[in-house]
Amino acid sequence: MKTPRWPSRRRLFVGTATSAAAVALIAVGLPASALATHPASHAGPNQTGPGYPPPGGIYKPFTNCPLLNPLMQESLPGDLTGCVAGDAVTGSITLGNITTPVAHPVTAQFGVWSPPNATPSQLSGGILPPPSGLAAQLVTSPEFVPGGLLKALGCPSTDPVVQSLCVKAENFGGKYLNVFALAQSAGQITNFALTTWTQPIKFKLINPLLGNNCYIGSNNQPVVINPQVTGTLSFIPDPNPTRFPNVVVLQVSGGTATDNTFSAPGVTGCGPGGAKNIPVDEAIDANSGLPAASGVNSLTLNGTFSIADSFGNGNQAKTLLQAFAVSSKTGASRESARRISAHSLHGRFGLR
Repeated sequence: MKTPRWPSRRRLFVGTATSAAAVALIAVGLPASALATHPASHAGPNQTGPGYPPPGGIYKPFTNCPLLNPLMQESLPGDLTGCVAGDAVTGSITLGNITTPVAHPVTAQFGVWSPPNATPSQLSGGILPPPSGLAAQLVTSPEFVPGGLLKALGCPSTDPVVQSLCVKAENFGGKYLNVFALAQSAGQITNFALTTWTQPIKFKLINPLLGNNCYIGSNNQPVVINPQVTGTLSFIPDPNPTRFPNVVVLQVSGGTATDNTFSAPGVTGCGPGGAKNIPVDEAIDANSGLPAASGVNSLTLNGTFSIADSFGNGNQAKTLLQAFAVSSKTGASRESARRISAHSLHGRFGLR
């Protein structure tokens, strides 16, 4: 098999010694020095799929990559063009003094491209979300917040508005007692560097008595995380090296993404509405330890993180799309994965 050559014009940077290609998919998911001057996607608002059949084999995770976006066609020959996919299955997040277990899958997908105007210090020219937009780059489920609404409000309360919610929650019971947190994308991912990236997120707090606009963080004041990924790195070439000699998957199994350096703002928009929200917001802040400075909060996500990369001559996005198409018909049986140390990855692919 022909030894793949990693992009030569731009050298990749690795943020940790372990698993240099934990190519970042973490569910709280991953893009890189994105160019804000470029549109996120040319897909129409009703387009929810990627525009290609679900791939198989080693490409099975990459179900929502923006390969048909014209910007993906702009990468120069030999530079990084690919799809990132991450699947976290367990973990936890601590905001203030509340720790919420992650009990449902967290998935992240996006595309990486390298246009002619990317600088030598960039891993790629930018990040493109899935065809349906920024919201689709991070897909999560509501997670149960320990203690529920009574703990969050500090019931019983001396404030009449807050105490009214306490009484209603106790009288109605069931879903009125529970609080769920839903992590959502709050903007474009940036600073993507294989094992680390910057991602703005927000958390919607869900309870019928809190209304539909109760959030920790917002698009204007997000919770900004910078996960660091470690794990076991494998290099998996395409099963058909004759046809696709320059298409590979880098995969980090047993991966963990962590961050304890981010701050968290206070809640906003919780309660019956209007000025009455203020005492409810203040009650939740007081009982949850919000706002919370860096060092108080933490994130841990565990799962598998992968990148499918095309780095040969010609239209790399088209080549990767062709490899996906073949895998959708044949299943693209998985070739033996080769574990790679950070040191050997540096030598094989010109990382530094």
